[in-house]
Amino acid sequence: MTRLAVGLVLALCAARAQAVEWDSGDWKLDFTASVRQLLTVTRELDVRDLPLDPNLPVPLRSTLLDVTRLRLQVEARYGDHWSGQLAYDNEWYLGTGRDSLAFRAAEALGSPTWLDLDQTLVDSGDLTWRHLLYRGWVRYQSDAFEAVLGRQRIALGRAQLWNISDIFNPIPPLAVEADQRIGVDALLARVRLVDDLWGALIVAPEEHDQHPRSALRLELSERQVDGALMVAKIDRDYVAGFDFSTNLGDAALRGELTETWHFHGRQGPGCLAPDCREHGRNTLQAVLSLDYTIPVGTGLYALVEHFYNQNVLSHDSLAGALAADTGLVLLAQRLVPPPQFQTFSRNQTGFELGYDLTPILRANVLWIHDWNGPSEAWVPSLVWSVRSDLDLTVGVQLYGGSDGSGDYGGRAPLYFARLDLYF
Repeated sequence: MTRLAVGLVLALCAARAQAVEWDSGDWKLDFTASVRQLLTVTRELDVRDLPLDPNLPVPLRSTLLDVTRLRLQVEARYGDHWSGQLAYDNEWYLGTGRDSLAFRAAEALGSPTWLDLDQTLVDSGDLTWRHLLYRGWVRYQSDAFEAVLGRQRIALGRAQLWNISDIFNPIPPLAVEADQRIGVDALLARVRLVDDLWGALIVAPEEHDQHPRSALRLELSERQVDGALMVAKIDRDYVAGFDFSTNLGDAALRGELTETWHFHGRQGPGCLAPDCREHGRNTLQAVLSLDYTIPVGTGLYALVEHFYNQNVLSHDSLAGALAADTGLVLLAQRLVPPPQFQTFSRNQTGFELGYDLTPILRANVLWIHDWNGPSEAWVPSLVWSVRSDLDLTVGVQLYGGSDGSGDYGGRAPLYFARLDLYF
């Protein structure tokens, strides 16, 4: 009965929702809506199997998670300088995946945002229904100044798989919903210093100010080279970084480098919080990537990217047990990642290929090789643009390597199907 009620609600919303544009003088409003249906099947760590026996392998149970998300979005513009966005989500979760450790950990941890605008409406035996503010910001922009205040996506870094400079909205490369980046309540201000050189200030307090984040950046944008220098603070840790992108012939070369000074932290087998790091330890992270569209047929997109990381985890920690659980990378909304990537191994290389089989069907394959495990992840997928307002994506995540080997050894396969409908 609950599933039928949810289906009826979505059907009514979808039947009535349509893109609306309103233009009156200096005011312009655009209203859009979208529905996403996501189905994932895998094996995960179940909360009923806790506590774990350290002398036995991690038990994984077969799970199915069905997610439906209804998003209503309004974009507004006033004159030449003011704009804003408001995006509101309703999410319905069904299936046995709701009993996974990753799902329940996400519920327990809650949102890290400064304003608590997320709420679980129903959490019964067969349904979790919640609503949240996905985006809500206002922007003032001129030729030499820009300021954005509110819940927003702060896009830092230039790499394709591992954005180590992005301390505000990091997403793991295997996230099924890599496009759903949790926003932060922040103030972003950018000012033109001279010609193409900009200075940027970002301040993002979090709930109860436990782990505030802030950054200062110098950004240079020219015709052939884009680059930035950054100093940032995560709670009491300090980060210095550099990122760039440039053309190398017809290819695009990108790179990022960060050094973090950890002035606080705690360790232990049960440590799960983002501050589980050794006090006084410095960690280096670096990414270098090259992508190019090979002139074959409709164009074969090729990417190679290497990630070096000293911010490593132990398989013996609870955070390590979660990372070994495929559910950690299922949904961006389910478990908030730490502000910096944490891995088991120091060196990983990603290779990605993409090709349009037909004008409406695209094939993609991602291979990530963990050199220190060794272990690897294969992610083939197909994207079918059924109509201009309807996309269907199907794929699988396959893993290689022995149990407990590197970042991907022993993980269970993950199958996913996603349907996106736009109004």
